[in-house]
Amino acid sequence: MSSSEKVITGSAAVAGAVDGRVRRLSRPAQMLLQVVLVIGSILFALGVVEVVLRLSTPREIMRYFFVAPDATLHHRFIPGATGRYQSTEFNTSYHISSAGLRDREFAVPKPAGTFRILMLGDSFTEGDGVEAQETFSKRLESMLAGRFGEGRVEVVNAGVGSYSPLLEYLYLTKSGLALAPDMVILNYDLSDAFDDITYSKLARFSPDGVPLGAAAPDAEGDNPGPLVRVKDFIKEHTRLYNFIRVRIDRYLEGVRHEGNFSGDIRYDKYAMLRGNYRATASDWTLSERYLIMIRDTLRSRNIDFIVNVYPYGMQVSTKEWAVGRRFWGFTPDTLYSTWPQDHIERFSLDNGIVAINMCAGFRDTARTVFPLYWPDNGHWKPRGQLVAAELMRRDVEPLVESRLKGSSLKR
Repeated sequence: MSSSEKVITGSAAVAGAVDGRVRRLSRPAQMLLQVVLVIGSILFALGVVEVVLRLSTPREIMRYFFVAPDATLHHRFIPGATGRYQSTEFNTSYHISSAGLRDREFAVPKPAGTFRILMLGDSFTEGDGVEAQETFSKRLESMLAGRFGEGRVEVVNAGVGSYSPLLEYLYLTKSGLALAPDMVILNYDLSDAFDDITYSKLARFSPDGVPLGAAAPDAEGDNPGPLVRVKDFIKEHTRLYNFIRVRIDRYLEGVRHEGNFSGDIRYDKYAMLRGNYRATASDWTLSERYLIMIRDTLRSRNIDFIVNVYPYGMQVSTKEWAVGRRFWGFTPDTLYSTWPQDHIERFSLDNGIVAINMCAGFRDTARTVFPLYWPDNGHWKPRGQLVAAELMRRDVEPLVESRLKGSSLKR
């Protein structure tokens, strides 16, 4: 017998012996062994994937590494946090300042001779999908530096995803005014009416109706249940969890809103653009109330106030937001009305607030430039942010020049 035949024969003998032992086990023991082998194989495979991801992917690739629930502002950036925000479309870096801004550090008190603009807004202002220096706030700052000189005009980006006038009022009164802005620009989003209705249910008010805070449900120090603790442990200590979460996050957002296409603004954040929406004045009541409160707060301090409105991709071109619009129940190849933005513009002007409406400018640009929006995520790509900065500059630059010459905005 050759040596190779001996090895084969020996291996077969060992395998037969093992198989014989398994056969001698009781049926429940055999089933248990099979379960253990399956679980062990799965854990081994997951371990291999985890090792590969640890070698190729940073841990902090989701927003929850630099955004935290808050007892006053509902949620906020974590001062000093860093991380990356990844999706299937983009991979951007986040560096949060000591003041909790996705921006650089700003001197407090403000340097003499500096004109400071404070930008309030949600994820479009924050710069969802672009780098911090690509946001329209930073683009506008560069443009104004070319007109008035480097450092003469500062633009502070205080945008935070899912903020709306209620949270913006709270941020302004709790933190924003400490930056001593000369001008505040509130960028009103199409979903803000929905958000204000939602946050107002969580808010605390003084006896005379002044908002005091809007706590996130998990910001009050409640002890989380065991399943939440397990999830948080996995989230903090594995790459695989975040790798999967990046790829399903959009669908989880749809689940959170229960795929609601009802046209009811209390439950459907895009209700105002649906064919089954029936407008009522009460839909705007809360947003309009908070805008007036911001106006009065700033007016009493001689700080200029501007409300800016801008369009979503499906309001700009039939080609924009092609993937996301289908996900959220909107018709492909359809150009939707900008009537909600027009309403806020009219409301602002009727109440002595300077207003900017970017809708027509974006539609004009979209005739020759495509794409301006991420097709799935729906926020502006870098080119869209640049268009927003160019449109804002047309209105803001002469107002800044007027203030620098010593006159105030007409209210």
